[in-house]
Amino acid sequence: MRSTRDRDQRAHYVDALRGGAIALVFLVHVAEVFNPWDEWHISNGERSRAIGEIAALAAPWVMPLVMLLAGFGAWHSLRDRDNAGYLRERVLRLALPATVGALLLVPPQVYLERRLDGQFDRSFIAFLPHFFDGIYPHGNLSWHHLWFLAHLFAYSVVALPLFRLWQRNAGGRSLQWAARLSVAPGGILWLSIPLILERNVLWGLFPEHHMLTSDWSNHALLFVAYLYGFVLAGSQWLGRSIDTQWRRVLVFAIAGTSCLMIGAWNGFLPGRVPPPYSLLYLAFWTLYAVCAWAWMVALVGIGRRWLQTDSALIRYGRRAGYLFYMLHQPIIVGVG
Repeated sequence: MRSTRDRDQRAHYVDALRGGAIALVFLVHVAEVFNPWDEWHISNGERSRAIGEIAALAAPWVMPLVMLLAGFGAWHSLRDRDNAGYLRERVLRLALPATVGALLLVPPQVYLERRLDGQFDRSFIAFLPHFFDGIYPHGNLSWHHLWFLAHLFAYSVVALPLFRLWQRNAGGRSLQWAARLSVAPGGILWLSIPLILERNVLWGLFPEHHMLTSDWSNHALLFVAYLYGFVLAGSQWLGRSIDTQWRRVLVFAIAGTSCLMIGAWNGFLPGRVPPPYSLLYLAFWTLYAVCAWAWMVALVGIGRRWLQTDSALIRYGRRAGYLFYMLHQPIIVGVG
C-alpha cells in the first residue's frame, strides 16, 4: 500500500476533521447533561428534547469518524517505524495517558456523580480509597471518557499483523474485491455491510458499556472504522470512490439521520430500542450502521474537497486537540 498524495497535504483535512469531531464530542457531552433519553454521569433536573437531539444526531458516527482518522494516522506511523518503535509510540501516546488519566481525572467525576445520587456524602479525600471498590457502574473504578484511548491502544496491537500484511501485498484479494465493489455509483455504501452485520448480531448479546473485555458490539463498529482509515491512507481506490460519491452519500446520511432524530423526538429511540432480533430491531440497527458509514464518507469527502489548506485554526487543533479531549469531560461534570 502506498500513499497517493503528499503526506503534509493530506494531513490538513485529517487534522481539520479530527478537531471538528473532538469539538462535537464536547458539545454532545454538554447535551448529555440535559438529554431526556439517556442517563449520563450527571443529569440536570430539567431535560430538553431539543438539546437531546444533538446527541441523537452525532451518536452513530462521531466516535467512528475519530477512529477512522486514527487508522489514517496508524498508516503514517507504521510507514516511519518498525514494529517495536510503533508499539512503543502507542504505549506512550495511548496506554500511558489512559492509565494516568484514569487515576487523576476520573475519580473527581465519579465522586461528584456519587454525591449527586446521594450515594456518598463525605469529602473527596475520603472518597479516594473507595475509587477502587468494584467496577463502574455498580462500583467506582472506571476510565469514563478515556475508554477511547484504551480501545484504540488495543486495536493498534491487534491490527498490527494485518496492517503489515496489507503493506506488503497492497491489501491482497480482500481489498481488491472491496475496491471493485465500491467503484459503481453508490457502491461505496456496500462497505457498510460489516457494520450492519456486527451491529445487528452483537448488540442484542453485548449492549454498549465501553468495557474493553465485553463491549463487542462497539468494538466491531470502531475496529472496522479503524481498518478503513488505514486503507484510506495507504490506497488510491477508497479515496477516489469517496471523492466521486460523497455528495450522493451525504444526501442519504441526512435523510437516514433525520429518521433517527424523528424517532428520538417521539420517544421511540434510543430509550426503547426494539426487542433483539425483531424486524424493527434489524431495521433500526441497519439504518444506524449505514448512517454511521455514510457520515464518515461524506465528511471525509468534504474534507478532501474543501479542507486541504493548512490554517492557524487547524494548527491549533493539532496541538491542543488531544489535551482538550483529556480534560473536557471532567470540566463538564464539575460545572454540571
